[in-house]
Amino acid sequence: MVHTRRSEVIQLMRRFTALVAAIALAASLGACAAGSPGGSGTLDPTAVFCPALDAYGKSLVKLDAVTATSSVDDYKKAVADAKVALAAVKAVAGPFVGAQLDTLQTAQAQLEAAAGALRPTATPAEAEAALEPLLKNVMAQVASTYNAMCNAHPTPSSAS
Repeated sequence: MVHTRRSEVIQLMRRFTALVAAIALAASLGACAAGSPGGSGTLDPTAVFCPALDAYGKSLVKLDAVTATSSVDDYKKAVADAKVALAAVKAVAGPFVGAQLDTLQTAQAQLEAAAGALRPTATPAEAEAALEPLLKNVMAQVASTYNAMCNAHPTPSSAS
C-alpha cells in the first residue's frame, strides 16, 4: 500500500510539473505574441529602430571605405545601398519620426544628389572629393540620432 501511494504521489508530481511547464509555455508564447507587431502588447520601438539605424550607419561606413582607386560606379552603388538602408530605417521609425530623422533624410538626399551629379567622366578621386564632406555630414547625423535615441538600448554591433 505504501508503494502504491508513493507511485500515485510521483505520478501526481509529474502531472503537476507538466501542468506548470504548459502554463509557463503558454505564458511565454502569449508574451511573444503581445510583443509582436500583430499582438496587443507594446514593443519597445527602439528594438527595431536602433538595429536598422545601426545597419544604415554600417552602409555609410562601407561608402566611406570606397577608395580613390575605385570606380565612380562603386561610389554610386554605395550611395544607392545607403539609400536602401535609410528606407529600412524610415519603415520602422514609428515614434522617432521628427526633426532629427528629417535632418538625417535631408543629409542623405544631398549625398544622393551629389552622387547623381557626378560626371560620367569623373575620376574616382573627383568622386571622393565631391562626396566626402556630404558623407561626413550624413555620418554625423546618424551618430547624433543614434546617441539621442539608442544609447540606452545598445544593438549587438554597438555593444561589442
